[in-house]
Amino acid sequence: MLEPFEPHDTVGPVTTTLVRGETEVNDAPPSLTSRLLTPKTIASLGIAVVIVGAGLWRAQINWGAAWDNIRHANPFLYLGALAVYYASFVVRSIRWHVLLHNAGEDRPAGSLVGIMITSFFVNCVVPAKMGDIYRGYLAKQKLDVPVSKALGTIIAERLIDLIVLMALLLAAGAVVFRTKAPGILVPYVVIGVVVCLAGVGVILVMRAGRGQRILRLLPEAVFQRYESLRLGTVNSFARLPTLLALTVMVWAAEGARLGLVVFSLHLAGVHLGPSQFLLIALVAALLTTVPFLPGGLGLVEAGMIGVLITVGGVTNSAAVSITLLDRSISYGSLIVVGFVIFVLTHVHVPKAHRIVTQG
Repeated sequence: MLEPFEPHDTVGPVTTTLVRGETEVNDAPPSLTSRLLTPKTIASLGIAVVIVGAGLWRAQINWGAAWDNIRHANPFLYLGALAVYYASFVVRSIRWHVLLHNAGEDRPAGSLVGIMITSFFVNCVVPAKMGDIYRGYLAKQKLDVPVSKALGTIIAERLIDLIVLMALLLAAGAVVFRTKAPGILVPYVVIGVVVCLAGVGVILVMRAGRGQRILRLLPEAVFQRYESLRLGTVNSFARLPTLLALTVMVWAAEGARLGLVVFSLHLAGVHLGPSQFLLIALVAALLTTVPFLPGGLGLVEAGMIGVLITVGGVTNSAAVSITLLDRSISYGSLIVVGFVIFVLTHVHVPKAHRIVTQG
């Protein structure tokens, strides 16, 4: 576990220049339209289609039964799942507020909710986690937070997300399986643990400030941006217990959403408990981190169906019903809601007031 850092404990004299005087790469966010039309994006969507198509071709699914399950879902429980999902964005925004405060940028949590949803929307339509980069640009445009420092807080956020996700995944797996986990989960756990360890190693290197002599050979503007990124990342880990508690709430909401979706379908013979809901939701969340697919499209659906059948012991048609209804919230609704906020963000992006710091 990462050792809590005191806020601004490594900020030197360069910080004043970086916080308000940083030379930004571009004052405007990257064009989403141009990203959508790139060969990389088209290829990633093609891969998603192939994954889904191959899965559907090989699986023996009673589509009539699956659609009938969805058609008779309890609308109130479904709306409850939808409400839980969007409430998690409020928690995520509060956590980002804490991260920004740790990095020396105190912004109200309410002003972060729209930016957070927009970044998730962009991640759903463009590969390579471009939504995270876009969030950094929006933080600059709307809140006057330096892009590199905002990206530093996002790096810290993603690492905390992954560490807590893996801890909860292992805990839920221990409760569900007790002795031996099925082979389908082993690759997820191994890859997740390796990425966590690598991330912690990078943060420790950044905290120690290694390689400064070599970095000083870079152009001054590039070095300053890196320092802003480094300090934004390292200082974000102050108030670690609060950040961990908020992250547990985020992942608990993922499990609660899935639970409400399953209950809304009132499927006969499906007996899943809280630990299984959490386990399946966390596996799905882990698959969304695959960078070459927008929002994990195709891979998440295939993974969820596989884990539901293997772990939950449900039928193929029931697994498809649960997966499609859950993804209609975590992917489908986000496309609609996120697009509306995205359009409003582009139509009117208020410029933050510049604060000139002497020094």
